[in-house]
Amino acid sequence: MKKVAFFTDTHLGQEVYLTNDGLGSEKMIYREEPDGHKENFRTVLNDIVGKGISEVVFGGDIGSKESNKYFFDTLLEYNITPRIILGNHDSCSEVSKYFTPDFTGDGQEMINVQEDNFYKYIYLDTSSNAITAGQFAWFKEQLQTSKKIIIFSHHPVLEINTPIDHLGAALNRREEIKHALLQIENEVTIFCGHYHMEDVKSENNIIQYSTLACSYQIEKAVNNVIINDQLFGYKIITIENNSISTALIAFAK
Repeated sequence: MKKVAFFTDTHLGQEVYLTNDGLGSEKMIYREEPDGHKENFRTVLNDIVGKGISEVVFGGDIGSKESNKYFFDTLLEYNITPRIILGNHDSCSEVSKYFTPDFTGDGQEMINVQEDNFYKYIYLDTSSNAITAGQFAWFKEQLQTSKKIIIFSHHPVLEINTPIDHLGAALNRREEIKHALLQIENEVTIFCGHYHMEDVKSENNIIQYSTLACSYQIEKAVNNVIINDQLFGYKIITIENNSISTALIAFAK
């Protein structure tokens, strides 16, 4: 049995607010706030370490460019060496200044794969808000396995019924990824962030878990975008033999 802590969307050094063009269209804008969400970040790390969890995956969106050094310095302080997937607020060139991963690729994308007796783990890079043609070809190759598959992606692959999905936040080419997954017989479990909300969705052989952000949440079942900065958290994934269970760890301010 092993436990994996999955935390995402720290947005360090960033404060979000909504703008409206007067025609009913909303847009999320970020402005710099040097201490933004640092306390939440440390609360999550304290909890992970306190629970004795050594395997950690970060789901992307570190925050402002200037916060990258703080992010990795703080992980080092807690003796945490995570696997990193990149979000749309990240860049491989910037992250690589502070973090040397064992990733596959040409240095422009941070993708990875690993296996154990029961599962194949695929780590995607959707920092461009899409999966590139080269990465998609690599991804389809990784699906050729008899094992169950776990995918870590910043963006959801299955659509979540929430306003943010229709504001340009959805992953480009996600239907191609979903189609490739539906063509195989393997059980597929996806862990993602990006939408700042807890959600579970399944379709045929795919189950997808969206995870609370470490920074702020976006309300899901509403007509317009509503930000909740009073809640944050992460997910614990327990893998035992060939089964997966999850637990939400949430904190309220």
